[in-house]
Amino acid sequence: MMKTTFIILFLIYLVAMGVLGVKGLKKTTDMKSFAVSSGDVNPYIVAITWAATFMSAGTFLGLPGLAYKNGVSLLWYHMGHWFPAILMLALVAGSYRKLANKTNALTMPDWLADVYQSKGLRLLIGIVCLCNIVPLAAQFVGVGTLMNATLGIPYDVGVLIGVVVVMIYLFLGGTYAHIYTNVVQGTLMCIVSIVVVVTGFVLFGNVFTEVPRMLTEIDPNLSSTFNPSDAAFAGPVAIAGIFISNACWSLNPQLMNKVQYLKTNRDLKKFILFAGFCLFIGGMVIVGGLYSRILTPDTLANADDALPTFVKMVYHPVVGAFFNVVLVAATMSTTDGVMVMLATVLGNTLYRQTYIQHKIDCGQKVDVEKADKNSLAIAKWSVVLVGLASLPIAFNRPSSLNVLNWIGTGVILSAVAGPLLVAVTQKKVHKLSAIVSAVCGISSYLIVYVGKLVLSVYLSVGIGCVVSLAVAFIVNWWMIHQNADQAVQLRD
Repeated sequence: MMKTTFIILFLIYLVAMGVLGVKGLKKTTDMKSFAVSSGDVNPYIVAITWAATFMSAGTFLGLPGLAYKNGVSLLWYHMGHWFPAILMLALVAGSYRKLANKTNALTMPDWLADVYQSKGLRLLIGIVCLCNIVPLAAQFVGVGTLMNATLGIPYDVGVLIGVVVVMIYLFLGGTYAHIYTNVVQGTLMCIVSIVVVVTGFVLFGNVFTEVPRMLTEIDPNLSSTFNPSDAAFAGPVAIAGIFISNACWSLNPQLMNKVQYLKTNRDLKKFILFAGFCLFIGGMVIVGGLYSRILTPDTLANADDALPTFVKMVYHPVVGAFFNVVLVAATMSTTDGVMVMLATVLGNTLYRQTYIQHKIDCGQKVDVEKADKNSLAIAKWSVVLVGLASLPIAFNRPSSLNVLNWIGTGVILSAVAGPLLVAVTQKKVHKLSAIVSAVCGISSYLIVYVGKLVLSVYLSVGIGCVVSLAVAFIVNWWMIHQNADQAVQLRD
């Protein structure tokens, strides 16, 4: 019964996404409307869109999976998941929006290049942003996992279904399709999260005492404040890495561009507060992994199946089918944001602002109107390109969806953390500080994680971001004092 209901609800979901994609098509007339809308979106809608993009298959499948394996120590992740992220958003949103409006930048690479007045920085960060193909693949891992668990279809087929669905509605409507679909998806995600939390009280009584007690009976480490069996949750230093890396997660290009959707600066406060509320509510779904561990006497072969298994065991088939469709929506909500960002980087940053602008600067004759049209066309077809490019990674199913989600993102965050924070806090900036800090941040992250000097991906990302920040502020201070005439004045 669950399979039949899921298929019906999933088809309804597909039709709804298609309708919203067509609606987005009507408002997508140029590169700006494709990339960041026309700056005419309600702050509460932007907040839900931001939170839904922040949350993902990593939140609704990966985190319950990690909770299933590690127990209550995962609650540290929830605290580090929303509070530091919102603080960072509050710190940078206003200045980022102001400078974006001033420069008309459509992507973070464009924004950084315009702020620091560096063409090389545009190319560097544009290429770095392509690493988002890895977290994109992680979202399709989520779709494949759900399709396999719910319908019993091969995992690879489930992945392919997810790729095709998102490609279609984003090709049609770009950012507007992303906004419309994410509002629906984000709302459903928050509802499901609340229901999962409340279900624990029905099943176990006082979850604050009973859940830890039951987990202790399975394995004492599952109810410990820290879990020594996993380096990512083994102690205070590891947890600090989670807080720092999640704070910097807000600096993701597909999240920062949301501030450009707003109508006015007066909407920023409403946007930030409601985004924080949605992120807190949605992130509570993590406890589903704890509940699932108690209810499954035999350890699951793949921990990412924890929440779908819980749903299948506890709820009526119709309700369970609805929940699983929402879980699919959770994966789509981040997927479309990442794909729009990648498509815009390819169409605008690398083609229009780098290749075409270089021809113009060299004195070559260029039909600018035609180039702008080509830019939009390239961006739309890039949705298809990046979707297909993510397939080889997604087909190779990882042991942890959430960890895969962080591996590629770590490169990006380690690159942009320093340049971005310097730009929004300092009166003057020097392009060398941005370039050096990006290179040092990426190098530090790769050395400690790929070299296995640090086993936690979250702590590794945190180290990369801290190095990026430290180098950016130090080099910026030094260069401004040594070469004041080369510095860019951002504010009085």
